[in-house]
Amino acid sequence: MSLVGDLAARAHSVAAGPIPAAVRTATRAHLTDAAGALVAGHTSLHGPVERLADSLGLGNARRTAFVGGVYAHCWETGDIHRGAVLCPGCIVLPATLAVLPACPSVSTEQFERAYLAGYEVALAAAIAVRGERLIQRGWWPTALVAPLGGAAAVSVLLGRSPESTASAIALAAQHAGGAIAGTTERADGRHLLSGFAAERAVTAVLAADAGWTGPLDILDDPRSPIQRVDPDAGLVSGYLLPETSLKPHAGAKHLQSAIDAVLALRAQVTGEIERLTCYLPAQLAKVIDRPPPFGSVLNALGSAQFVLAVSALRGRCTPADFDGATLRDEELLALAGKIRIETADDLSAAYPAKWGARVEITTSSGTVHAERLDARGDPGCPLSEAEITGKFVTLAGGSFGDEKAHAVAESLLHPDPAGLPSTLSEYLLPLLGSPSREPRADTLVPSLEGAVPAGARTGGSS
Repeated sequence: MSLVGDLAARAHSVAAGPIPAAVRTATRAHLTDAAGALVAGHTSLHGPVERLADSLGLGNARRTAFVGGVYAHCWETGDIHRGAVLCPGCIVLPATLAVLPACPSVSTEQFERAYLAGYEVALAAAIAVRGERLIQRGWWPTALVAPLGGAAAVSVLLGRSPESTASAIALAAQHAGGAIAGTTERADGRHLLSGFAAERAVTAVLAADAGWTGPLDILDDPRSPIQRVDPDAGLVSGYLLPETSLKPHAGAKHLQSAIDAVLALRAQVTGEIERLTCYLPAQLAKVIDRPPPFGSVLNALGSAQFVLAVSALRGRCTPADFDGATLRDEELLALAGKIRIETADDLSAAYPAKWGARVEITTSSGTVHAERLDARGDPGCPLSEAEITGKFVTLAGGSFGDEKAHAVAESLLHPDPAGLPSTLSEYLLPLLGSPSREPRADTLVPSLEGAVPAGARTGGSS
C-alpha cells in the first residue's frame, strides 16, 4: 500500500478502535493547549488577520481554518513533536473547527477521535519523510506535512470513507508549501504559514468531496520533496500524540529547555550578569542566534538572546513580554548583548529526540550552571493539569478574563459526553468570524447539508 493509503487507514483505525484512557487524557490536554494558543493569537492579531481573510474572499469554512491557523501559531506557544519536528495543533484544531458547524450532532468522543486521528496522521507522515531533513533545507515541516493530518481529521469528522480520506490526504500533500528561509527582522509573512496550511487541509477535503482525486503515490515518488525516506519502512507504531511536547513558554521550541535552565538559575544569581552562555545542538543554534537589535516581534520569538534575557530579568516568557516597548528596553538589550550561543557535541548527537540546553551564567560572585535535556512539557516531564490550566488562563485571559478562561479550560479538559463541541462552538468559533457574515456560495456548511451520516460526526521558527 502507498504511504497515503497507510495514513488513511491509520486515521480510520483511530476513529473506530479502542483508545487507552491515558491517550484520551493527553488528547484533551493538547486540544486545550491549542485552544489557548488560538485565543492568544486572536487577542493580538484579529484586526489585520480578519481584514486579510476578507480580502482573500474565502468561503466560510476555509476562512475559519485560515484565521484560526494564523492565530494558533502566532506566539509559538503550541505543541511540537521533537522527532517529527512538527507542530500539529495549529493545523488540526483550526481545520476541525472549520467544519464543526456542519456536524451538529457530533459527540465529545467523536470529536476527540477525529482530533487524535489528525495528530496521528500528521506525525506519522512527518516521521516517515523526516521533518528534520525538511527544516534543514529551509522548509517548515508543519506547513508541508501537518495539512495531511488536518485533512484526515476533517474527513473523519465528516464521516467520509477511507478512500475519500486517502484522496484528501494526497491532495493536501500535492498542494504543499511553506518556506522558512530568509530573515524575520522586517518581515512578518511567516505568521501566515500556519493559516494557509490549515486552509489547505479543509480545501483538500472539499476537493475530494467534489470528486477531485489526489495522487496516492505522492509520498512514495522519488521526485517528491516530501518523499518517504525509507520506502520499505511502515508507519511508526504506537500513539504519537502523547509523545508530543507542550511548551510552557512563548517562543521557539529550540529554546524551551534553555528557558527552563535560566529560570532554575535565577535564585542563584546575585549581582549583575556579566555573561550568559547557552549551549545548544548544532542543528538549532544557528537558527536562533539573533543578537540585538530586534526588528520585530517575530524576530524576537526566535531569538535566543531576547528570550533568555526576558526570562532572566522577568522570570517568565509569555506573549505579554513581546510588546514593542520590551523590544526596545535598554536593560533587556544590554543583557541580550551579553548572551552567547555555542554548540555542544553531546547535545547535537541527541537531536532530534532531545532538544536539550546547557546554560552558564557568570556574575562577579562566580559562575552557575544548569542543564536540561528535556523541557517541562516534554514526554517524561509532562505539565500537570494545573499547569495546563494556568497556561490557558495566561493565554486566553486577555480575551475572556481570567475567571472565564479558567472555566473554559476546565470544560475542555473534563468535557461531558456532549459538551466539547458546544464549548468549542460557544467560545472559539465566534473568534474566527463574524456571526453576521453572509454565507458564500462555496461555504462548506450548506454544501454538506444532509451529507453527514446519522450519528457520524487552531512562523515560526520551530
